[in-house]
Amino acid sequence: MLKKILSGSLSVLSGQVAGILLGAANKILLARLLGPTYWGIYTILLKICNIAEILSLLGTNTVILKLLGTAVGSGDWGRLKGTLTGIFRIIIVSSSAVAFIIYWSGDLIAIRFFHSRELYAVLVWGAVALPLRNCLLITVEAFRGLQDLKTASFLPVLQQVVFLMSLIFLHYNALASIHNALIAFFAGILCPLLAGLMILYHRTAPWPSEKISPAGILRESLPMVVTRGSLLIMSNMDFYVLGLYAEPAEVGIYGVVSTLAATVVFPLNIFNQVIPAMLAHYNAQNDYQRLAYVVRFASTLGTMFSAPIFILLMLFDKHMLNLYFGYHYSSGTGALYFLIAGQLVNSITGSCGYMLQMTGLHKLFMKISLTCGIINLILDFFMVRHFGKEGIAAATAFSLATQNILTMVVVYRKTGIWTMVSPKLLSDIAKQAGKYICY
Repeated sequence: MLKKILSGSLSVLSGQVAGILLGAANKILLARLLGPTYWGIYTILLKICNIAEILSLLGTNTVILKLLGTAVGSGDWGRLKGTLTGIFRIIIVSSSAVAFIIYWSGDLIAIRFFHSRELYAVLVWGAVALPLRNCLLITVEAFRGLQDLKTASFLPVLQQVVFLMSLIFLHYNALASIHNALIAFFAGILCPLLAGLMILYHRTAPWPSEKISPAGILRESLPMVVTRGSLLIMSNMDFYVLGLYAEPAEVGIYGVVSTLAATVVFPLNIFNQVIPAMLAHYNAQNDYQRLAYVVRFASTLGTMFSAPIFILLMLFDKHMLNLYFGYHYSSGTGALYFLIAGQLVNSITGSCGYMLQMTGLHKLFMKISLTCGIINLILDFFMVRHFGKEGIAAATAFSLATQNILTMVVVYRKTGIWTMVSPKLLSDIAKQAGKYICY
């Protein structure tokens, strides 16, 4: 089992490292090309699209891991293929409907809420890209559910490569603008989507297809919409509230430091790409010993790599902002401190959210997420008026830490399993690493 976790994690690690490096290069290049103001507009646009994405996916991006993981464990290939077909039909219809709403309400969103005509001019790109983004996301999640982690890691890397090549072309031809940047973003989605669908079609073509009722899928997925929506409030509402009260340039600075802070939890996110299907599989077999080992091993090893990143950002915060993004963004160091603290707690508490979702306790997670999301929203509105982007960062970090600690406690009470870092596993890993180095 350990070999399975590590081999899968290594596949994801290679893809994630390539993806994060390419993604960082894209963000650095875009931030420099567009400047804080237009980078802020671009960031707000992506956050609006994130809300639309959650609403239009209807929770299928989370439930697909559970349903496919269970089907793979039982070898029910007909049900697996029918589930895939049903989910794609659901998101095509729902994504098209939400895309139309974005297009229809663009004036209200951009001008009346964010007071930005520039944002209104680019919202149409978000509407067009939404169905494609959702199809790509479901395709990647399908490969994760099938435990084909190499393909699941390759597709996002291809997306970043195409995006980066397009941005470099714009840079060297002096064509940098927010509209051209969105065309490059669109190309980055389309290429991996076509590749992923072709691979998935050839993979599933020999299997029979059992007819799966969309209502059955939605019964599983809809509670997760609230869960994911609440998580989205916690992770993105800071941008929306800051956008209401501050200039786009402030949003752009905050977007840069938020991206930098997210690297703290990057190691745990690698394991979170691997273990959800495994959690669903072992839970279906009532193998709680392996279930506990998987989740604690992930949190322990993830935190071992997160802690040095946290220390590095604490010591060289302003230098990193100046070096990579430019001196325009160096005023975000105060917000960075709060955000990296919240992400460190996120890493220490481990994959507690996935534990609830993959063991049939997703409704509990929904309630926790909704409660903490509301708290976060209230704090955001209060803190931004008095402390600006630093206040927003503090509110976000507090809410994130509260949700993860509360979820971890609920997991223990319901399953008897702690998801946080294990001192024993930490010692064992350190000893094994020491032996390997000495050898």
